[in-house]
Amino acid sequence: MHDTHLIEKIYQSIAVLCMQNGIVKVNELEIEVDEGSHIEGAHLLSHLIDRGSAMFGDWTTVHVEHKPYEKLTAIIKSIDGDSCE
Repeated sequence: MHDTHLIEKIYQSIAVLCMQNGIVKVNELEIEVDEGSHIEGAHLLSHLIDRGSAMFGDWTTVHVEHKPYEKLTAIIKSIDGDSCE
């Protein structure tokens, strides 16, 4: 259940960062989560696509690394994508 909330917060943060930086299509995403998290790349990508955002799709690659962070912590390390220009 906690991972569900964390995934939603990750989505919201990615959406804000993409909007601020003019990214309309995410090609690659690199995220670190706490070691206790069950979040994996395919699971996270599935949620991002299900959110109905045109920013994510089969072209998106998600890398998730588990690190010794506090519980329910996620860090967006990088977002590679295409801008609207």
